[in-house]
Amino acid sequence: MTCRLLILALLAVSASAQPMADAQPMADAPPVTLLGTHQHDLISAVNGHPYRLTIAPPHGYAADDTTRYPVLYILDGRLTFPAAVMAREFMDIYGALDEVVLVGVHSGEETFDGRLTNRWRDYTPSVSLATDSTVAAQFGQDPEAVVSGGGPDFLRVLREEVIPFVDGAYRTSGDRGLMGQSLGGLFATYALFEAPGLFQRVGINSPSLWWNGGEVFATAAAFAEANAAPAHVFLSVGGEEGRLMVPSVEQLAMALRTRGYDGVTVDAVVFADETHTSVVPAQVSRTLRTLYGRSD
Repeated sequence: MTCRLLILALLAVSASAQPMADAQPMADAPPVTLLGTHQHDLISAVNGHPYRLTIAPPHGYAADDTTRYPVLYILDGRLTFPAAVMAREFMDIYGALDEVVLVGVHSGEETFDGRLTNRWRDYTPSVSLATDSTVAAQFGQDPEAVVSGGGPDFLRVLREEVIPFVDGAYRTSGDRGLMGQSLGGLFATYALFEAPGLFQRVGINSPSLWWNGGEVFATAAAFAEANAAPAHVFLSVGGEEGRLMVPSVEQLAMALRTRGYDGVTVDAVVFADETHTSVVPAQVSRTLRTLYGRSD
């Protein structure tokens, strides 16, 4: 060990042996926040529900500038927005990404029960009473609180309220992306087909394409070339997610690639040895890299 490394090691041992003079009890310690991020709370006039937007402008964003930026809307924002901010932070070290405004969208609920019922409502494009009942029993929820089919209204929330708010508060370019995982991936697929052109970049990760007997594939079939709009689609799934998930993602990738939609490009990845939950950080990072990576 060199002299310099020995000194650093000794300093580290010495520091760890000394109590922190200003240590505070956990209850009195200030909360950690993500630097450079903003929070906005909205009440939707469309469905009456509250939404929290957590927003991270790019590092180059300045008040006295006129540059406009693309926006990536991130579903399940309470969980995936911090991961996206940190992934961007690392990739920005080498300038690997185009500058983009990150917007986490979620209900503001802090409890598991609240997040479950809100995302179940918003991310499902149709009603499935049988699945509602099964999920309520599985997770010990009030059956009246687990209600599916709010996807069409939530799409209106995004189109009529969230996007106009962000466009009014930040300098945006009109280039919009959407990223979702699991039920959020189902909704991202639904939005791609139901609202062509609303999002030009779409990250569909571990999507619940099994919903209502795979009805989304009928929507895909009806997504005629005349209505298709240019979009860059990233699809992914964990290799350990099983027969319910992996084949359906591969089927969707094949459908998008072979139907000849004008301007629709598809990248697809199966993350080997990853489960439905362990794969999420990799999906967040790869979605950013695929949809916003610099080519130079």
